[in-house]
Amino acid sequence: MDYIQSHLKTSEYLQFTPGAPHYSVTALSSTNLSSSPRSTSASSIITRPRFDELPLQPHHPKGSAWGLWGADDERGTLNLLSEDVVRAAGMEVMDGKVISLNLPLDVPLNPMNPRRKKCSHTIIAKGHANDDEIDFNTQSSSHWDGLRHFPYSDCKTFYNGVTQDDISGPDANTKIGIQNLATKPIVSRGILLDWYSYAQREGLEISPFTNQAIPLSHIENIAAEQGVTFSQGDVLLIRTGWTAAYHQLSEEEKENLGGRDDRASCGVEATEESIRWHWEQGFAAVASDTVAYEAWPSPKAWGVSMHEVFLSGWGMPIGECWDLEELSRTCQALGRWTFMLTSQPLNVPGGVASPANATAIF
Repeated sequence: MDYIQSHLKTSEYLQFTPGAPHYSVTALSSTNLSSSPRSTSASSIITRPRFDELPLQPHHPKGSAWGLWGADDERGTLNLLSEDVVRAAGMEVMDGKVISLNLPLDVPLNPMNPRRKKCSHTIIAKGHANDDEIDFNTQSSSHWDGLRHFPYSDCKTFYNGVTQDDISGPDANTKIGIQNLATKPIVSRGILLDWYSYAQREGLEISPFTNQAIPLSHIENIAAEQGVTFSQGDVLLIRTGWTAAYHQLSEEEKENLGGRDDRASCGVEATEESIRWHWEQGFAAVASDTVAYEAWPSPKAWGVSMHEVFLSGWGMPIGECWDLEELSRTCQALGRWTFMLTSQPLNVPGGVASPANATAIF
């Protein structure tokens, strides 16, 4: 089935409106762009099935969109990053401010997962010059979870039917490896929803080192307060306050926080309603300052975790442990919550994850 429509004129602006059987598009006059999510024209839009139509085949895993981009697709929701989306992202650059969204490679001091090694940096003095070597786990600091990271737990299958044998078996290949994010880097409009500031204003409980779930209603309230309207291909960033709380710990507390079997952390609720909402917004990727984006361990209220559906169902990368502190301050100072976002992951053929190397540009 062909889900791509490209017959509309470049002077028309396109937006999603719910309709059966697939999300449809509405053409708007270029004179009405000020009320649209993005003040730019577009020449094409990608239509997708409704959430209730997932999975597309009865034998596919719950909530998956396998086959939407073709049986051999390896980019998933990053296919939404059309040239029009990139051009629109460029229009966010007005102030010339550039902000790194990456923690140092050795932060957190002790990776949350006890099976992940600490970052080790060695200087090699060669007499006439210096080299250095870095040994680290690609998911130990600010990173993208790639599509090889987390399968559907019931069938042990990754995006578009890739198996563990494809990844680490005797005939292993590079299918859905992190190189797909590197050879065509991520460039889009980023949106920050600052739940941490919202929770402080509202006097809400903030418990970053437990699996406190952020309700979808909070996310929608924040978007409304910030005046944010979502568009296809956006990258959503959610500030939970995890990183801010981590920086307040003593060195001993930081050491003890990581490496535990109990890796509880706050994050977005993984309910059916929340998963549905993420699909309906048409995000290309999501990220946050916490260690799993969703509240972890996931209670799997819908029977599956967000990691399963996002990564292996939709092929949507998940960013974790991003540094959103300066970004939050800048957004508040400028009164703007949208920006151009760029990310250049490492080009590791068959890689599972990568440092994000992400930048916000205002």
